[in-house]
Amino acid sequence: MSQQTNRPIVLHLEDDAQLGAAVAALLRTQGFEVFTVADGPSALAWVAGHPDGPDVLIIDFVLAGDMDGAEAAEAICRSLGHVVPTILLSGALRSASLPWLPGAPLFCAHKPADPNILLKVVAEFAALGRFIRAHKAAL
Repeated sequence: MSQQTNRPIVLHLEDDAQLGAAVAALLRTQGFEVFTVADGPSALAWVAGHPDGPDVLIIDFVLAGDMDGAEAAEAICRSLGHVVPTILLSGALRSASLPWLPGAPLFCAHKPADPNILLKVVAEFAALGRFIRAHKAAL
């Protein structure tokens, strides 16, 4: 299934349902199309159904299940065959490992992120994500 929208697409991995809903609502007010999933396997399933992938990943570092946020970001990009600009959010940034995504912009922020900063970074990363996808920067 190819993307059928001109709105930037954000894939948000967040296992806190209330926080996921709040971030999605914030981003939708600014015209983003947001898909929120709770863990790495769910994100990979979403990617399987959307082979163009998202323009931006927003990933909580601590996720339920066997994958942390860095591992999920790496797996998503491997599955797509190109890097995706990634925003890593965590309440425990000191202990978070960074995903290995050569060539992908990466922004790390402590939760809760400042909404104005988050919106600005997502907008800039969405433009970069579309450029990267168009040029299929391989991993």
